Amino acid sequence: MTGGMSARWVHNRLVLDARVIITDHWPRPGIPDWCPICHHTWMCEPIRVAYTYLKAVGRGRWIPPHVR
Repeated sequence: MTGGMSARWVHNRLVLDARVIITDHWPRPGIPDWCPICHHTWMCEPIRVAYTYLKAVGRGRWIPPHVR
C-alpha cells in the first residue's frame, strides 16, 4: 500500500482516467474524424494510449456513454 491507496484502487483509478481521456477526445457529431481537444485526425495519440492501457488490463472494448 502506498499512501493509503491499495493496488486495486490505483488500478480502478487508472481505468477511470483512461475512460475520461477517451470521452474527452472522442470526435463530436458533425466532425467525425477530428479530435476536439488535440485537433488531430482520428485516432489521436491520447486515445491510442488510453485504449492500449485498457486493452492491457482486459477492458479494451469500451465506448463513451454519449456515443452508445
